[in-house]
Amino acid sequence: MSIPSSTPSPTRSRPNRPLQRTGAALIGVSLLAATPVPAQQVVFDPRNHLENALQAARQLESLANEARSLAASPYSHLVGSSQSLSQMAELARSARGISGSVNGLEQQFQSLYPDDLDGANMLRLLEQSQARSANARRTAEDVARTAAELERLGADRAGRLNGALAASEAAVGQTAAVQSTNQMLAVLAEDLAAMRTILLAQSRLHAEASVRSATDRTSGDAARHQRWGAAAATPAAPRFDPLSHAQD
Repeated sequence: MSIPSSTPSPTRSRPNRPLQRTGAALIGVSLLAATPVPAQQVVFDPRNHLENALQAARQLESLANEARSLAASPYSHLVGSSQSLSQMAELARSARGISGSVNGLEQQFQSLYPDDLDGANMLRLLEQSQARSANARRTAEDVARTAAELERLGADRAGRLNGALAASEAAVGQTAAVQSTNQMLAVLAEDLAAMRTILLAQSRLHAEASVRSATDRTSGDAARHQRWGAAAATPAAPRFDPLSHAQD
């Protein structure tokens, strides 16, 4: 008969190690969760700060350059140029000799330079000739007056051109430079308008002289025809005998 041994089995007395490890892990996690997290510290980056400062400086410089570029020119003579151009246009409108308009020319040619002079009497031909002479004088006076007025207007033009050149040289921005260039172009426009005005006046004078010369020849021919173109009449016999006392 066997007697049971009271010695404990090695298997039963060995502790459960996986359970121990799991418990230790849980305890560690709980300890970590219970440990307070320190506050987050602010980190200063000098390089990043310097880059931001340089970028802001470049933006300020760009805005300053744009402001200088948009700055207007302090010099302007556009009012003087506009007045000069208006006065030149008025010179053409105030012509007193041969007309500068189409309707006025048609009326003058019909009254002073007619194509057909048949049937005009001597008095009418004389009146037309005197009117043509007066119109020629007024046309010549228009040219002389126009030249004198243009010379007066041109005296201030040199000052405007010098002012525009100085403003263009002192311009600090694109807008001021463009405005100064436009003002120089305005002075050139005045010169072109002056040349156009005097050429138109001279053209009227030349046209008047040509048509007056042709009309005067035609009018002279008509007057001679009226004076000498009539049929010759036989003179009447005298009422006395011119030979009655020829022998005395």
